[in-house]
Amino acid sequence: MTAQISRRELLKWASAGAGAAAVGVGTYTFGRGGEPTPSGVLAPSSGATLAPASSVDRLRSPAGSAGPVEAISPSIAPTSDLGQRLLVVVEMAGGNDGMSMVVPYGMGSYYDLRRLTAIDAADVLGIDDEVGYHPELALLHQRGAAIVQGVGAFESDGSHFEMLARWWSGSPVSGGIRDTGFLGRLADVIGDPSAPAVALSVGSGATPVIASRSAATLAIPGADAAGYLAGAGDDDPFRRLFQQGFAALGAGTPMFELDARLRRVKTQSTAFAQVLTDLALDDGDSAYPNSELGQGLRLAAQLFAGDQGVRIVHVPMHGDFDTHDDHSGRYPALMQDLDASLAAFFADLDQRGLSDRVLLMTTSEFGRTARDNDSGGLDHGTASNALLIGPVNAGRHGEHPSLTDLDDNDNLKPTVGLDQYYATVAEGWFGVPTSDVLDTGATAIPGIF
Repeated sequence: MTAQISRRELLKWASAGAGAAAVGVGTYTFGRGGEPTPSGVLAPSSGATLAPASSVDRLRSPAGSAGPVEAISPSIAPTSDLGQRLLVVVEMAGGNDGMSMVVPYGMGSYYDLRRLTAIDAADVLGIDDEVGYHPELALLHQRGAAIVQGVGAFESDGSHFEMLARWWSGSPVSGGIRDTGFLGRLADVIGDPSAPAVALSVGSGATPVIASRSAATLAIPGADAAGYLAGAGDDDPFRRLFQQGFAALGAGTPMFELDARLRRVKTQSTAFAQVLTDLALDDGDSAYPNSELGQGLRLAAQLFAGDQGVRIVHVPMHGDFDTHDDHSGRYPALMQDLDASLAAFFADLDQRGLSDRVLLMTTSEFGRTARDNDSGGLDHGTASNALLIGPVNAGRHGEHPSLTDLDDNDNLKPTVGLDQYYATVAEGWFGVPTSDVLDTGATAIPGIF
């Protein structure tokens, strides 16, 4: 007797099909020129939890005493083959407080500004006598990172929506390029046109940051989404029928007449789902946290190892960085997840022999105010710190914003434009002329690679 399909499964499959259709319609309009490439979605994402243990606890000796952790910057030379280089972008949506991630504990004004949210100097994981990492970033402190200080927009806006749009497009001002995304333009330049996907966003739904002109770019909720669009056998008739119907939509059979661009997004989604199925992704290294970030980075490592043409993976970090209240109570868990996820990811890359090929960069739409508020929180700010991790020259790059010369809203004044940060990755990592992906005239920050 054939098993009955459950309502839950029916809704998941329907979401996979309808989601891809909706995302395709919504995203291909960002494409530039006559035949823009849409972004597809495979299935709705599931919930996740943060890693429970703190970074410092994981570094304690067997006796339980936690001594000072010495910063170690591993010497990893990047591969000289630019065509083999890969990128992961971790997006900290909500507005990450750069002064909590990289703490200016040696600048006296920090403790004057942060009456309720300052981190005790004794707890900071020192990089030098001025700044150090948040106490929950002990594993990152060991590995090291290039810290780009004061990143932001010189003409900032306090709106999440406006500033996310600027970061996605790579334009530091309102009204810049909005018909493609920065990562999508990078994919156009560096990607294999025949690859099923060059840039991938994991867990985000459709995002304009990967909207491209020609390269295949897709948004998926996770690796398990592939099972909804590919891989069903004769012993699974309901899933097989759904997959056949979805493929028929993409093929444009007489029964299903769709817009050519919408058909293309469905075909791309199906093709990439088949790639994931063929790779036979394992259930995952238990070292990865069971969080959106941890599982997104795990998939990135597996895709890079599978070498199917994916060059860029965008992984939104689904924590709440918008800490208007109780910042000190909420922020440590975000750093725990970041630290544990990054440590698992780079250990995985080391084991797979990919460490010289992968760069990870962090982004966030803005930082937080220099002063904390009466709710023990931090409001929308401007400049923040960003991290580049991998084959880089670890340490501080750029100029730290002044803590005494603030703007009229008690915000830090940016010292590095977001487009300059992007230019550094495009030119310094991929060897792509910045004029190919940005129209602002930005130049790369020297000394990072």
